[in-house]
Amino acid sequence: MVAEYVTGIKAAWDVAKALKVATDAIDDAHLKLQMAELISALADAKIEAAESTEKIALLQKQINTKNTLEFDGAKYMRTKEDGSTDGPFCPTCYDSEAKEIRLQSTPNSSFGSWFCRVCKGRYN
Repeated sequence: MVAEYVTGIKAAWDVAKALKVATDAIDDAHLKLQMAELISALADAKIEAAESTEKIALLQKQINTKNTLEFDGAKYMRTKEDGSTDGPFCPTCYDSEAKEIRLQSTPNSSFGSWFCRVCKGRYN
């Protein structure tokens, strides 16, 4: 859908540029002003389309991440396609900033079995 949107804007941009070249020979200030406004509007639309494409990719990644991370009550674990698990990941960092920070094992600590080096949280 976005690709068609970008392709359509590119086609309109190409037509507008060709029209601009054709109208440069005409000495009509109003027509030239309208062509300049059209090209400016299309340039803005191209930028917005590119930004939308990036935002959609980021949101798709977030959706995929939410679908693969599972919270076990203390930390997040990822289930891989082969059925094995990956992690654990810090629940504080993920819940507050959507960052997948891997927890470090601290088996001999009385403060928790897992430690986050970013937020300094400890988890069992």
